[in-house]
Amino acid sequence: MRVAVVGAGRTGRALGRLAFRAGHEIGRVVCRSMERAREAAAFIGAGRPGTEPEGDELTLVAVPDGAIAETARRLRVPAGAVVAHTCAAFGAEALRPLRPAGAIHPLRSFGDPARAAELFAGTACAVDGDPEAREALERFARSIGGRPFEVRGDRKALYHAGAVFASNALVAALEAALRCLEGAGVGREEALGALLPLSEGTLANARAAGLPGALTGPAERGDAATLRRHVEALRAHAPGLVGAYAAMTRLAIEAALAKGSIDAAAAGSLNAALGTADSPGVALPRREEAAPR
Repeated sequence: MRVAVVGAGRTGRALGRLAFRAGHEIGRVVCRSMERAREAAAFIGAGRPGTEPEGDELTLVAVPDGAIAETARRLRVPAGAVVAHTCAAFGAEALRPLRPAGAIHPLRSFGDPARAAELFAGTACAVDGDPEAREALERFARSIGGRPFEVRGDRKALYHAGAVFASNALVAALEAALRCLEGAGVGREEALGALLPLSEGTLANARAAGLPGALTGPAERGDAATLRRHVEALRAHAPGLVGAYAAMTRLAIEAALAKGSIDAAAAGSLNAALGTADSPGVALPRREEAAPR
């Protein structure tokens, strides 16, 4: 199919290059300036540079979140063409009144578009929107090496929060770990070198054993005494991390219960060891209580 890229920044460039390599014809490549549009088309390997939002059979709107609605109002597309934005936090409604409309959000960082394109194979891609748009986007995702899955458009912000937990929060968790090790006398560079293999091993275990099978540590062992010592040490030397530690540990306690490595009594002791370190605690729906899609 013919694909237009409106907003050919990092995400748009990577998706455009992937589309071209997959055999799709590239139409308009649109940026705010002609110079940027020419650079983007050169990166993609094809396309007609421009500054006016014009679409094609499939138009990928990869503009900043706050510019989606204005772009949709100005966009000119052929009758029946599919328009899709790449924002994680909004559903197809952000593109109204355009129809059929949808959204496609690859669960991958596009900080380096060339590297993102090279590593894209197997990337999960969240898809939502009108039925025709979903069908076209699922085909497109598969054609460029992605694995499409459907997400509720009215809960995209919740989906995006989950993606942030799995990506940005990992960076934040590593920063918290670094501060703890630094407080214990370890140099920052040395600490990062020691912690990264630990994190990588945990991710490998999660891939192999799933969740909660990959869980280890004091919560999984029911070791309330160690949790109590952790909280005391954090209060004394890194008080800003106490709440985060307690909140994440309460999730680990739930995972340990689901894994069957602790019972309800042990879970109660673990939560008591955390005390009132976090407020008001973590409340998540049980699997059976989760809202239907």
